[in-house]
Formats: sequence, structure tokens, C-alpha cells
Amino acid sequence: MKYAFFAGCLIPAREPHYENSVRKIAPKLGIELVNMEGANCCAPFSIQSLDYTSWLALAARNLSIAEEMELNIVTLCNDCYESLLMTNKILKEKKETRDKVNKILADVGLEFKGKTDVRIFSDVLYEDVGLEKVKDAVKRPFNGLRVAVQPGCHLSKPKRLHPKQRIGVLALDELVEATGAISVPYERKEACCGGPLRGINDEVALQVAKQKLDSMKAAGASSIVTVCPFCFLELDMGQIEIRRHSKEEYNLPVLNFAELLRVAMGMDLEDWELKAHRIPITSILKVAEAR
Repeated sequence: MKYAFFAGCLIPAREPHYENSVRKIAPKLGIELVNMEGANCCAPFSIQSLDYTSWLALAARNLSIAEEMELNIVTLCNDCYESLLMTNKILKEKKETRDKVNKILADVGLEFKGKTDVRIFSDVLYEDVGLEKVKDAVKRPFNGLRVAVQPGCHLSKPKRLHPKQRIGVLALDELVEATGAISVPYERKEACCGGPLRGINDEVALQVAKQKLDSMKAAGASSIVTVCPFCFLELDMGQIEIRRHSKEEYNLPVLNFAELLRVAMGMDLEDWELKAHRIPITSILKVAEAR
């Protein structure tokens, strides 16, 4: 299982602990990640709304790099997944659009040929590695840990473009429960975390995050697990902001799924990774340590 590794922009810049956990667990599960030299931003939905052709060309440049590597892309970011997946499908199906984009790519010596696929890491774990192998890798299960799984809206939405890939809300629940944790059902599970509104209307973004946190708390969750770097920031940092503005406490530690699995596989997080969490995660780690 060998993939062109697309880390995106946000994770290397603000969440290196997420990438580090993926790089720790991947080889132990038979996954080889090959760095994509010279890759650029995925051109997320904000670019798409500003200039459609620029979005396609920027995303297609990454796809072309993976094609030259003769590998499928795997990414960790929900937004990168959606952008690259949509571009890949559009250019494979629409020759006129593909020709227009390839004319732009020719200036940098690249060409989109439609020979690669786009995967998200949780998809690779569920479909390529397999749930049983993930379970077998667990050495320190999180038995009894009540988790509110936050899939993120851009994880499930691209399924309309790629129906053969099953990964989404239900598959992520199964992956979380493979670590021994309990995925707690709660209202607004598939709703947005509010992150995309950051910088546009921070007040509304925080209100949306608060609605999700209220639902998670009401369902009896003691922690949050996500695969989206934007959801991680919004729900982790958002709790600090809510506490500052309304004095309301949630104390729901937030982990990326790769971190949860890494600890369950018997590997410890480093001090700098622990400090990347605004809401301390020591209570979660103690559940695994007690086994």
C-alpha cells in the first residue's frame, strides 16, 4: 500500500502533531507514504468560489504530480480531499474543461491525464488496511471511553462524487470503536463545526461550534475525535473562546483519530504534541494506560 502523500497546508503549519501520528502508525499498518515534492495548496472551496478555472488548475497540478509518481494520492484533510476529488472527477469527465486546464499546466511542464485516484487516510485505513487489521494492532484499548465522533462535513459530502468509497460517518464510527472506545450518538453529528465561517463571521462560527459542543455534552461524551484539521481547531480552540466569553465550561478533550489510534497501538505522544491541545488530553490517555 503505497501512496503519494499530500499533507496540505494547515496540518504542516498548525497541526504537525496530526501528521506525526500518521507517519508513526502508517508503516506499522503496511502503508508507505511518499512525499509529493513541489505540491501546492489544494485550492479549497474558497478558491473555487473566487475563480473556478484557477481552482481546477491549482488542484490539477497536484494530481499531475501524483500521476508522474504513478501513485494514488492520500490526504489527511477533509477540504483537500473534497477539492482534489472533485477536480479529478470533473477533469476526467469533461474534455473541454480538461483541455483548458492542461493549457495552463503546460506552462509548468505538467499535464493532467486522469490516471490517479484521491483517497483520504481514514478511507485507506478502513478499506485498504481493513478494520480487523486495525483492531489487531490495538495494544492499549480505550475501553469505556465515550467519544463524540466529529466527521466534518467535507468528509461525507464528496461521496456523491465517489460512491464506491464507503468511508464516511459510519465507517469512522467503526474505526473509533476498533480502538475500544464507544462512539456516542448525538444530535447535529453531520452538521458543520463552524470552522469555514472563521474570518467571515467569527461570532456565528462560535455559535455553530457551541451548538455542536452542547449536543456532545448532552449525549454524555467525555471526548471528541475528528479526522478534520479545521474541526480540530474549531472545537479545541473554540472551547477556550466560549469559556472566555460566556464562562461556560465543556472540558471535552479533542484528538485527531490518528492520535487516538497511535496511543491505542501502544505508542506515546511526545510532550510537544500534548501541548498542541488547548484542552488537556491527559484524561483520555489515562483510560488507555489503565489497561
